Amino acid sequence: MALASLKYVSRLHSCVKNCPGLSTIFNTYHLRECDAVRNKCSSVCNFYRTVHRETSIFKNESFRTGKVHSYRKYSSEAEKSLLSACPTAFVDFLKSKKINRCFFVWNDSTKKVEASHPELKEIEDWLNDSENPYFQQHEAVFLCVGMRSSCLLGAFLWRINRGQAHGGIRMTPFTSVEHYLGEGLRLSKRLGVKSALAGLWVGGGKGLIFEPKDRQHIQPEFRQKIFYDYGDFLSSLNGCFIAGMDTGVNTFDLFNIHTHSRWVVSGPEDIGGSGNAAAILGKGLLCAMEAALDYLGAGDLSGMRVAVQGAGGIGLAVTSGLLDRGAAHVYVTDTSKKSIGDLHDALASKARGRLKVEKVNIGDNTIIGYDCDIFAPCAVGHVLTPETIVDIKAKVVCGSANALLASEGDAGLLADRDVTYVPEFIPNRMAFVNAANEHYGRMYRDPAIERHFDKQWEHSIYYLTQQTLKMAAEKNITVIEAAHELADAFSLQKHPLWPDRTKTIVQSLIAGQWHHGQDFWRKRRNFAKSDCS
Repeated sequence: MALASLKYVSRLHSCVKNCPGLSTIFNTYHLRECDAVRNKCSSVCNFYRTVHRETSIFKNESFRTGKVHSYRKYSSEAEKSLLSACPTAFVDFLKSKKINRCFFVWNDSTKKVEASHPELKEIEDWLNDSENPYFQQHEAVFLCVGMRSSCLLGAFLWRINRGQAHGGIRMTPFTSVEHYLGEGLRLSKRLGVKSALAGLWVGGGKGLIFEPKDRQHIQPEFRQKIFYDYGDFLSSLNGCFIAGMDTGVNTFDLFNIHTHSRWVVSGPEDIGGSGNAAAILGKGLLCAMEAALDYLGAGDLSGMRVAVQGAGGIGLAVTSGLLDRGAAHVYVTDTSKKSIGDLHDALASKARGRLKVEKVNIGDNTIIGYDCDIFAPCAVGHVLTPETIVDIKAKVVCGSANALLASEGDAGLLADRDVTYVPEFIPNRMAFVNAANEHYGRMYRDPAIERHFDKQWEHSIYYLTQQTLKMAAEKNITVIEAAHELADAFSLQKHPLWPDRTKTIVQSLIAGQWHHGQDFWRKRRNFAKSDCS
């Protein structure tokens, strides 16, 4: 239900992007699917506030309320409570210790993560734990308490060899500090893998904002405060992290960030933002489909039967492209009657009987078992599970939705059923590419964009799709393992013009006492005569 509801949210979000005046409506209804988690989180926060007021410290005990998500399967009952606390309670703790900014940074000399404050030793130990699967060669985690909103703001940096960390800002509820940190670490690595495979000279990054309790974020004035705070946070990081848009954030929010920081992309097109990338996302997906078919010796898309899950902007672009390339039959489903109707009206004359559309109920994934050559999930993630994989009739699965597999290990189940799976982070890169190139300027049919659809460039979608499939077959590993092996090699390459520049910025933040609120540029010391001599 929650996964399907996310489709409703993303569709409303798409409307807001095209009509900023609807931002208040979007804010009122966004993330309905998280009500249960939010209510659970609110009760946890209230409990911890009571404990904090009575004792002024967090007790060394673990607690769980109901079905609360946990990343530490190896934790003991006697561990301290910082990681188990909800982010709001963690903010209260930081305030009680007079900590407004803090960090966790990898030290190349000691080969360990080091925290900015001794009070955060518990989190430092968790990050250094060899059994923790989430901290994997991340350079830094920066956290800040919003001056106006008191929201917990975060920036996560993974492998910044290739340049500044880039990643979208996600604002959602989190059940605990551990959940918050684990998601930031996981998502920043995912974007780092995506950017390395795409040949972008940027590192992996992710911005997180803990969605405040009691739906304060839907109040326009308070929401503005949140993103003003994030803009100040970004500016304080001096460009080691460039933020974009993700779940729970719209272009108007990014505009508010832009009023307080230059280190943001994906803003409104009217002020130079990259805009909606649905068309080039669809084109990238078609490239990956053609590469997979060619690898299998199955020809091209002409005469193919394709099932597309999702009739949004990407689904529309993919379906249109399939019809243009001579697909024999395209079946499209969506939970939105309007989206299905709009897609049919737009493409019916072109389709000439080759298009079938159907409005389905929320949570209906029967399209997975549709009799077709290619299945393209373009709506929500986690649709490929051990239970649904057995129903797949398609020979190729190639979609744009993030995290299609419930678990990366399920890629082996697809291989066992002789289903060719293209990891979605290869073709769905184009929104990231579009945003990452913003500061280089923009043009119609930009060569820097178009080369991703080439067949010969080593980082193109077509070329990498085939390389990944070949490597998986030759080494008898899953396509996920093959893609990560390729990404590992690329991610270690250093920026050709600014090697170690971003790492030096991180080091300067630490040396300059960033965690104690010191910003050299506020004092304008860089213009002092002593600095110029």
